[in-house]
Amino acid sequence: MAPGSGQTSPRLTYIPALDGLRGLSLPGTILTHFAILLAAAPSAPHWLLSVKPLTMNIQMFFVLSGALITSLLVAEHRRDGDMSLKKFYLRRSRRLGPALLAVLPLMLLYVVLWPGHGPFQALGTNPTRSLIAVALFFGNWVLYAVSAGIGWLGPAWTLGIEEQFYLTWPWLLRRVARRRVDRLHVLIAMALTVVVTLCITEILYTHVGRQRAFYATPAQLPSIIIGCALGYELTVNPISRFTRLLRSRLVALVGLAGMVAVSIIASRHVEWEIRGYYVIYAVFACLLIGHCFVRAAEPTAVTRFFAWRPFVIVGQISYEAYLVHIIVIFAVLRGLPHLHVYPMMAIDSVIVA
Repeated sequence: MAPGSGQTSPRLTYIPALDGLRGLSLPGTILTHFAILLAAAPSAPHWLLSVKPLTMNIQMFFVLSGALITSLLVAEHRRDGDMSLKKFYLRRSRRLGPALLAVLPLMLLYVVLWPGHGPFQALGTNPTRSLIAVALFFGNWVLYAVSAGIGWLGPAWTLGIEEQFYLTWPWLLRRVARRRVDRLHVLIAMALTVVVTLCITEILYTHVGRQRAFYATPAQLPSIIIGCALGYELTVNPISRFTRLLRSRLVALVGLAGMVAVSIIASRHVEWEIRGYYVIYAVFACLLIGHCFVRAAEPTAVTRFFAWRPFVIVGQISYEAYLVHIIVIFAVLRGLPHLHVYPMMAIDSVIVA
């Protein structure tokens, strides 16, 4: 991994297809939340009950995040001889900070001016705890421990998972780079870490049940770690047989088909969702995401499809939209409880966009 080594890393530039993947996946994730909140409404369409396979979309975001951040850090080390953790955390702050700094004070103001009851407790039963948990990125553990959770800020649980991981991963990766640990040893360590997280998840599943275990950080880590392994391999060993394999459009389509198939199967066997299906889904996602990486400079029909401008635009606002769309849904429900589901979905889409 030392700079100036025989292999050269692919130049990491902006890849529109990756934002397009986010943009194409976001509506599905939002639909699943509509299904959870609105499926029991009298005006709910029958098809809203069939969107459960789309809940796996969030794992694609985890894989993509791990691959991007790891490839950027490793490329920086190969270029500059080190990784600047200060710059890394500043980049994360600029990416996540503005939306959080806007949403949290507004939510507090909302709770003060319009306190609610039941599902309309905007920050759950303990607003202070909810605000602190989201601001400090441990909202998922509040959802694990407390059924009332963090109120309308529920989607922030995924943000907590990622940021807990990124408080440790860059430090470990820099240490690995400085010590010039063998690439194969790094990949083996990642694979063993996935196995350990699956074992911890199984223990949690057995003792606290699926509903709580789902929000525990170990249950969601495998997809991020697998994404990190993808980003690491593509950057450290850019001319490997694996990298050449990812250039094939067929491999990308196999990855996409596998993601769809696993999503459907997992929706029918939810007891195995966090106990193995996430890993299988993440492996298939690596084939598609890896294809977008290695063919960034030589677009294929697959990458051009995902780089379609409307998908990219939605992908660029996916974080902000994901963070606030539940707030919009609940606010509309509270103000217009008898509104038909379709206008409600339209209002949410317009406001979020």
